[in-house]
This record gives sequence, structure tokens and C-alpha cells, in this order.
Amino acid sequence: MAEHLATQLHGGKHAPEHAFRQYLLDLGIDSPVTRDTAGAVFHSELARELCDYLEHYVAQCGGSVALVDAYCLYNRAREFSPVFPSDFAQACRKFADLDLPLRLREYPSGLLVLEDAASADDALVLARVDSYIASFGPLTASDLAAIEDCPLALAEERLWLAERHARVCRDEAVEGVRFYENRFRPVQ
Repeated sequence: MAEHLATQLHGGKHAPEHAFRQYLLDLGIDSPVTRDTAGAVFHSELARELCDYLEHYVAQCGGSVALVDAYCLYNRAREFSPVFPSDFAQACRKFADLDLPLRLREYPSGLLVLEDAASADDALVLARVDSYIASFGPLTASDLAAIEDCPLALAEERLWLAERHARVCRDEAVEGVRFYENRFRPVQ
């Protein structure tokens, strides 16, 4: 009889499972995708779940988030059943194939970033860098990071992208690297 009362008071064997499901529901994850539940389509289903969960967060962060930050946020929400980093990255690589609103972008330095598909276009990034330099003058990576409220590594990559497209030229000095408008742009 004591065991029966203890079971009723503590919710029985299924209390931790119920608490876990309620926790995930509170965080916006209806039913977490696992290898057991998804089988062969695990990465595709995980990609859909990731997109649903991270889309609003990426938009709040200006349209791009470092993959590492997104991974930590998502796994914090899935506290009881975390996803391996390799599975997370592989699922993110499927965003474009599944026509989802996020994209995984790898910069030449190896930096991996989740971007809103609508703002992932190089032309938009280049136009923003051009307008910032026109408004504020020469920029450093830390200047751009402050203006766009993005990580320093991502700001650096955006400036290097602008340089590869001959939109800016850099000056390396003791104070650091500063990017200027390229007044000798090739005619296109």
C-alpha cells in the first residue's frame, strides 16, 4: 500500500518522461526528433525541427547566427536528449535542399553561420557594407560588429567578402586592419 501511495504522489515511473515532454512543449518543441522516431529520414526531420525552432531567433539576431551559438541554444532546449554536433551540422546542410527559410553558409575561414534565406544574398551584404562606409567612413571589423550587432568573426568575414568583390580595400596598420571604399573598382 505504501508503494502504491508513493507512486501516486510522485507520478509513477513516467513522471520524468512527462516532465521532459512538458519542458520541451514550453520551449516550443512539440515532439523532439530522435534517431529512434525518425529512422532513415532523421537529418531531414531534424532540419525541419531546427528551422521551426531557430527561425525566430535568427531573425531577432539580424538574420545570421554562428552555428555554434545556434547549436548551444537548441541543445539547451533539448536538455534531456541532446543532438550530436555532426548531426546538427548535417541537418543544417539540408536546409536548402528542403527549401526551408534558413541556410547554412560556410565562409572561406571555415566559419559556419545560419542565415535567413531572404538576407543570405552576397549582394545585400555588400550593399550594407557600402552604405556603412559611405555613412561612417572607413571601418574595422569591430566597427561593423557594433553597427550590425553581430559577432566579430562574422563582421570580419563580411568585410573580407566585400574585399573579394573589390568593394573595399584594406589598410593594415599597427592599430589594426581598416577597410576603405575602393575608388578603383573595376567597371562591370
